[in-house]
Amino acid sequence: MRLIFGLGNPGIQYRSTRHNLGFMVINRLSELHKIELSTFSYHAWLGEGFLAQQKILLAKPLTFVNEAGKSLAEIKQGYRLSIKDILIINDDVDLELGKLRISKKGGDGGHKGLRSIIQSLGTQEVPRLRVGIGRPGEDQDLTQFVLGEFTSQEKKVIKDTVDRAAQAVEVLVNQSIEEAMSQYN
Repeated sequence: MRLIFGLGNPGIQYRSTRHNLGFMVINRLSELHKIELSTFSYHAWLGEGFLAQQKILLAKPLTFVNEAGKSLAEIKQGYRLSIKDILIINDDVDLELGKLRISKKGGDGGHKGLRSIIQSLGTQEVPRLRVGIGRPGEDQDLTQFVLGEFTSQEKKVIKDTVDRAAQAVEVLVNQSIEEAMSQYN
């Protein structure tokens, strides 16, 4: 089983924010593969299903981004998953809007959700799909930027980006992380 763990914040006020790109990709995968996120457990909404013949678990933690590691560690232990069976999906200000970057491991890059995950799991070797949101302007606060909604121009890019991210997850799950990296990085 592969765990696809999207980062985001719970609550209607955060639904369309930049920080919720992980949730947006999980929602798209849920829609495409008819996987209902109907179980609440381990501080997350969970849904089990298949991508082709591969069993997956979709997860949207409700711990808020900065404490996502708590939920992920509980799911990992509860489902007896190895680190290589996990894929984190998160927003990234260091990538330009719409860019995707898949990696097998890495630091937190200043992302507090990734920092929480690395601390909770005790390793940086967690596969991840980072989705670019770009950087805020010089006069804009980073926290306000990531918790802000996309502009109308950005929304057009993000719709396509979420679709491409879902496709990248499908390639990763059904083929390999290396194949997904070669196609989408």
